[in-house]
Amino acid sequence: MKVLDILDAVNARLVEKWPDRTVYVDVCPVDFARPSFWIAVEKNDWTDANRFMIRHDLQMRLTLYDELDEHYDASWYRLAQETDQVMELLTPVLQVGGRHLKLNLKALPRDPDRACVQINAVWMDQRPGTVGENIPAADSYSLRVRADIN
Repeated sequence: MKVLDILDAVNARLVEKWPDRTVYVDVCPVDFARPSFWIAVEKNDWTDANRFMIRHDLQMRLTLYDELDEHYDASWYRLAQETDQVMELLTPVLQVGGRHLKLNLKALPRDPDRACVQINAVWMDQRPGTVGENIPAADSYSLRVRADIN
């Protein structure tokens, strides 16, 4: 599973709910359209899980830009509602290719014209370079059961 696949899956959910809005992925231009979304990767860490597996920790930020009125003011009420809708939209398990991914969501403090949602995802993958390598199967196992009876 690649980071771009996850970005595409989140983008697809947003576009399905709000087909008339632009979703900027990774880069948001200076003259962006409102209302719109901007999703950017903030952290992409790989750590060792064991000899054959790595753990991916991905952190993204989804910014919701509200529509401005003729006085360049945004509606805090509409922005709060849309933030809740985004949280509900991304709560179910996300299908990314042939895998399923559970996102952890956190609403961040709002500005008058924008709101942010932090999206975290964690998954395990085979270590690059180990594909095709024969992973030895265990030839025995040990099970220890301890029962404390009071």
